[in-house]
Amino acid sequence: MQVHAEQVKRVDKAVHGADEQILLLAEVDFKWLMAGLGWWIDTARFHSDPAYAAGLLGLAMASPSFALRDCAASLQARMSRPAACNAGRPGP
Repeated sequence: MQVHAEQVKRVDKAVHGADEQILLLAEVDFKWLMAGLGWWIDTARFHSDPAYAAGLLGLAMASPSFALRDCAASLQARMSRPAACNAGRPGP
């Protein structure tokens, strides 16, 4: 049973790492799409100030750019997911 628990931990870690990479790519896309419309993002503030992030995402959602609206919606959904990979999973 210990081997199974170790395998589950490794899979959870790999999935969490992949989720972080996907979120990072979505943020980079968002930043470039916003810059393309002349809106610059302070990434440190974007991560530390929820009101700032929400304001930028709202601005993007109201944009005439479909790509930016789609990217903002995806980023907003990813950011609102629980951080724990095994949330709701029973313990060992």
